[in-house]
Amino acid sequence: MSHAPTVNSLSNIYSLNVEAQSKRYAQLESRFAEIYGAKPDFIARAPGRVNVIGEHIDYCGFPVFPMAIAPDTLIAVRTNNTDCIQIANASPKYPARKFSLADLFTIDSTVHEWSNYFKCGYRGLFEHVGRTGGKGFDALLDGTVPAGGGLSSSAAFVCATELAVQRVNGIDLPQTELALIAASAERYVGVNSGGMDQTASIMGQQGSALFIEFDPELKATLVKMPDADPPLAFIIANTLVVSDKH
Repeated sequence: MSHAPTVNSLSNIYSLNVEAQSKRYAQLESRFAEIYGAKPDFIARAPGRVNVIGEHIDYCGFPVFPMAIAPDTLIAVRTNNTDCIQIANASPKYPARKFSLADLFTIDSTVHEWSNYFKCGYRGLFEHVGRTGGKGFDALLDGTVPAGGGLSSSAAFVCATELAVQRVNGIDLPQTELALIAASAERYVGVNSGGMDQTASIMGQQGSALFIEFDPELKATLVKMPDADPPLAFIIANTLVVSDKH
């Protein structure tokens, strides 16, 4: 079974604007050091997705055909040797939060609170492995997936959280397992998730779409985009209309 990869070069993630992404990562590390007094140990990443074929049928177990996109959620992380987790957001729109490890299992879905998605990823992972908590850490999030834009910003947030939390705590689950956990966990905030978004975010690869099947079990098959001159391009138009889940 495939596990979440670790990469040391941004060119293994992004096919375009690698220099701009490099500056973004450097700015994230610098801002993290300003807030917490030291650089992060690592940065977890999960992308958004766009769907090509199969809209709103994953809930019923039918196959879908999405692909991961360059806009993503990054979470810079450093263990802090406490029993608390501090999470800040690069956007001033979202206030920083601090939680005890026990607090992370309480999610009020009636409150539209950005950190609830972090709690979803944390709680879903630990409930799955049968643990009640792990190590404390400091985190700083930076997201470029438009919130409420239909590109799965919430799934990217939950998946990035899973990847961050499992690394801090020495957990290493297969990608298919992480995708299923994330799909279930997002329901803690009332999102009727079928699993397409999370699977695309966890298992998507550069230059390929994913044919995702759910029956009899989750299976994702990479479908490489055909070579063409000029290269194929998918245009995603942002209408700037926000679809708020709450």
